Amino acid sequence: MLAAFDGSGASTVNSLGMKLVRIQPGTFEMGLDSAPFSREMISAPKGTVYDRPVDGDYDETPVHKVTITKAFYLGETEVTVEQFRKFRPDFQSSPDFAPYASGVSWHDAMAFCAWLSRKESKTYRLPTEAEWEFACRAGTHTAFSSGAVRPAPESPNAWGIKNMHTGVAEWCYDWHGPYPGAARTDPVGPAFGYFKVVRGGGLDQRDTKTVGEKLTKPARYIPASLAYYARSANRASIAPSFAPRTGNIGFRIVQADLPSTAPLSYQPPFFMQAVKQTPADTRMQRDPAEPYYHTRPLFPDVGDRSMRALGWKVGLAPALGKAWHNSAVQVLPNGDLLAAYYNTPEFEDDPDQTILIMRRRYGAEDWDMPDVWPDFADAADAAPVIWNDRGRLWFFWGSPRLIGAFPFQFTTSTDNGATWSEIAFPNLPGQVGEYTPQPINSVVRAADGTLYLPIDAKGGTSALFGSHDDGRTWFDTGGRTGGRHTTVVIGKDGSLIGFGGKNTNIDGFMPVSVSRDGGKTFEKTATHFPPLGSGQRPSVTRLASGKLFFVADFNHGKKNSTGPTQEGAYVALSDDDGKTWQTRKLPAIETVGYVTATQGPDGIIHIVTSKNKPADVEIELNEAWVLSPVGQVVPPAGPSNVHDVRSYREIWPNGNARAEWSAGLSADSRYLLEGRQTFYYENGHKQWEATYSAGRPAGTETLWDPPGRKLWEKLHAADGSWTWRVFDDSGRVTAESRWAGKDLLTP
Repeated sequence: MLAAFDGSGASTVNSLGMKLVRIQPGTFEMGLDSAPFSREMISAPKGTVYDRPVDGDYDETPVHKVTITKAFYLGETEVTVEQFRKFRPDFQSSPDFAPYASGVSWHDAMAFCAWLSRKESKTYRLPTEAEWEFACRAGTHTAFSSGAVRPAPESPNAWGIKNMHTGVAEWCYDWHGPYPGAARTDPVGPAFGYFKVVRGGGLDQRDTKTVGEKLTKPARYIPASLAYYARSANRASIAPSFAPRTGNIGFRIVQADLPSTAPLSYQPPFFMQAVKQTPADTRMQRDPAEPYYHTRPLFPDVGDRSMRALGWKVGLAPALGKAWHNSAVQVLPNGDLLAAYYNTPEFEDDPDQTILIMRRRYGAEDWDMPDVWPDFADAADAAPVIWNDRGRLWFFWGSPRLIGAFPFQFTTSTDNGATWSEIAFPNLPGQVGEYTPQPINSVVRAADGTLYLPIDAKGGTSALFGSHDDGRTWFDTGGRTGGRHTTVVIGKDGSLIGFGGKNTNIDGFMPVSVSRDGGKTFEKTATHFPPLGSGQRPSVTRLASGKLFFVADFNHGKKNSTGPTQEGAYVALSDDDGKTWQTRKLPAIETVGYVTATQGPDGIIHIVTSKNKPADVEIELNEAWVLSPVGQVVPPAGPSNVHDVRSYREIWPNGNARAEWSAGLSADSRYLLEGRQTFYYENGHKQWEATYSAGRPAGTETLWDPPGRKLWEKLHAADGSWTWRVFDDSGRVTAESRWAGKDLLTP
């Protein structure tokens, strides 16, 4: 039986020698500091990070009143290595953060608290995010408890707490999520999430993106130690299992009962909502012998205004940027497509760089607006890869400048992306060579079941990481390919074939790297394709017909490239594993950039592009189009006269309706949504409803939360324009904007 916390005494010392300071109840303003930032606060050393935003990070607002109703004891300092070893004797920590424990996962921090609670028959836990900021501010409203300038290490604030602006970053109890607008009492964060809050420091970045390469500057951890990331209001976040030995996250403890406040409801991003589980109806599909080529836009366009200044205010996801790159795409078992990119406010490798993800629902002509997920706040997320592994989805990405970065992190889904497993970092028991934590656009499974994921390595090379046990453990195969951003496929003879690499060539042509020993060594020769330069990456995939499909840019006279030069981009087919190719230039496409291709069960090949002209697009085509006579572009026929309309229904385990929709076949043999589409929460309330005409929404489209409150609505006009309204919890319209397709007309 644990003793109840009585809140008496100014401080106490526990059995491990930890001094805990009593924090009195009170009320404070939680969120972005009211005082403007100094120039020194937002300036960053050139070459390591870009200047910080003058109005703080997206997750620090809205500022809201928080009341802490009960006293609690908080560790005067973070848990030390010596103290943590009382719980885990073999614990190893980075000497850079001594004497405090670092490289501790959230789960291990919680386990330490549980162990200490049992040992002393008292309740120990992590501080809630609100408790942490309350104690950190110590009654102040400035960037630091010491004012505008960060205090020196080991100096206490007005309430006797040390190192909240210096030293290791610290885990909090809460899941990371958006702040509510209303006042809160004893908040404990959202009910669910994928990332835990980290306070007291940033997570990026190393002086080099290549892990294993010698660091070039004396200051190893810039800008994680910058004052901006040590502000009272700053929030970082990462998956709770993150625990590299060289990491910079530790924790301090609270001795008190956890507040009994109900957590905030978790509202998943829209791409996880209203997701059908019925397999794609491939009975209705086009004739594969008929050439097919079609393009559609992917992204919202707010013109020359920034997402921060305008996009977030009209309903687009906070943290969404305007610069997106490094594509991923996959067809799901239900026929939907998921696409992902990394996106940044302006510059690559900024700690505010996030992953954006979006869904195109089976039978819909338009992509949903993008969501920001996954997002390690204050760490530059990059290089997403999505793979459909016989119905199980894998999502890989990297964090190139994260302190303690792994080659990649991953999560999986068995319900078409509606929910995802806890984010995992690879268990790598063997020796690992130099790598850059940027996965490349292909994942393959060999005949013996081994998974292979290519990762950027050092300079003009790529590494290959493998797993014999479906991701439980991973290994570096040891070999390195002949190019950076190498895209990989399994050969008909079981070999690993890797194409491409930017800013690398063999005799003026793109390299191909072949391994017949599971990636231990690679034989590197020249293809007949032109080499690639910066901002370019090829994609290769094995089609259902057995042929290889390839897509890339021509040379464009890129810097550091030699060999043939030509404008535009191309696709190619090979029936002999790349010895010979039939090539076709893509019409009206100047570049495809960091491109990715995949094929659906209906035979249609989907290509998503980045850093290209015209604006980033999805391209659909089939083998028949590639093989059709050069110059013959076969646009799809109009979507009129949808016929053979069929109705579908899904139910929840409790018998309530889950989804009801209908779809048919267009005159040009496309499966298109037709009529009303309604999705329900398990409690019977509507979740999302829209009416479709030939694959495009018409009339009113609405999204509700589980209690039945309207989150947003879209009013679709016959001319393709639409009005978007966003609501708060009270039903008040907080944003309204008009759009034409993906183009913003008026805010």
